[in-house]
Amino acid sequence: MKRWVPWVGIMLAGGLLIWEASRRESGRPDSSFTATPAVAARTLPAGRHGAPWRAASSGTDDRLLNRLRERLSDGGALAHQCVITFHSSGALREFLSRAGRHGLRDLGRIDALSALRVGYDRLEQLRDALEETSGGWRGAGANYLVGIPEFLQRENRPAGVGTVPYDSTRFLEAIGAAGKRDDWGSGVIVAVVDTGVADHPTLDAGQVVHLDLVDDGLPFNGHGTAMAGLIAGQDPQAPGVSPASTLLDVRVAGADGTGDTFTLAAGIVQAADAGAQVINISLGTYGDSQAVRDAVAYAESQGAVVVGSAGNDQTANQLVFPAAISTVVSVGGVDADLQQAYFSNSGSGLTVTAPAVGIASAYGADLLVVGDGTSQAAAITSGVLASGISSGATNAAGAAAWVKQNAKPLDLPPERGGAGLVQVPVAR
Repeated sequence: MKRWVPWVGIMLAGGLLIWEASRRESGRPDSSFTATPAVAARTLPAGRHGAPWRAASSGTDDRLLNRLRERLSDGGALAHQCVITFHSSGALREFLSRAGRHGLRDLGRIDALSALRVGYDRLEQLRDALEETSGGWRGAGANYLVGIPEFLQRENRPAGVGTVPYDSTRFLEAIGAAGKRDDWGSGVIVAVVDTGVADHPTLDAGQVVHLDLVDDGLPFNGHGTAMAGLIAGQDPQAPGVSPASTLLDVRVAGADGTGDTFTLAAGIVQAADAGAQVINISLGTYGDSQAVRDAVAYAESQGAVVVGSAGNDQTANQLVFPAAISTVVSVGGVDADLQQAYFSNSGSGLTVTAPAVGIASAYGADLLVVGDGTSQAAAITSGVLASGISSGATNAAGAAAWVKQNAKPLDLPPERGGAGLVQVPVAR
């Protein structure tokens, strides 16, 4: 039996970084940030480009080169990497047959999406290879960084609206999940696409199946364990909404909390292939990746619902990806007074909100923390969906409509509060 470590006096902000004080005042992403990838992963600049670029039917070499330069120069992406999506697996294989001749390196592929990650030294190499395959590829874009948040000291929580905590486990009462829940989530697989789930006293030894796409041999960042506990934790000190659900731990971010959109897309696909009915993604990026969009669509076609955290950057008109994808159940945060959480992003298409301030959760191997963030809000919502699917009240295809229909209306505009506070219906 693992020893419970006393409560840690820190705040775990979820979903995306709460950036430095000057950024919190402006509520605007720093689109000029051009640090190295290792640092950029901790500040995640907004993707400067809109929808993922698709291949043009015609154009000169210079036009293609300029488009590649525009799409691949983002400071929030991994340098000298490109993610290419193809019309078919045959087109992908044809491209690979010539890639080496142009000096390109195969860094991985996602067969279900006909997607390929390549490394290059000069953009001209990539241009030349794409020119030879102009009829076979759909799009080429950056491999954006995704990330999870830094620790914040409890005293860093500002005063004012949106800061009233839920006093650890009181969030369960707020969503109608207090009391006996032993069978909630039974028969449902929930994927935690995150930083890895460690063994923890709140999780049963046979409750978690592990899939490590990072495989760096380093200890897991505790963020993924926190999300897993909020979804399916069994101990009253670190409870989850649906403790009978099975967890699929899909590790897509390393010990420092850094990942990338190609690995995220691969994780979503593998979660769907493993039978996940709910896929929780409590991390994000402002970079709009075609591979991630395709992965979400693939997961939905396989019978899964994808849940994403809205982000913690206080932006007034932008959700992070993948929450910004219209079919994803996007989740913002509210405090115990049902006001928008002080860090929560807003945006058109926000689905619902959930408790996000002062949330108790597991962390690491045997820690307890109190955290703030839309990460926690998304995980709580995933637990609610697991409960609804388990009881037969909904299925993955109808999950977004079901969670909106049962939400508690809030005195907030839709872009800040969505359909309202997520609820478990009384007649579950």
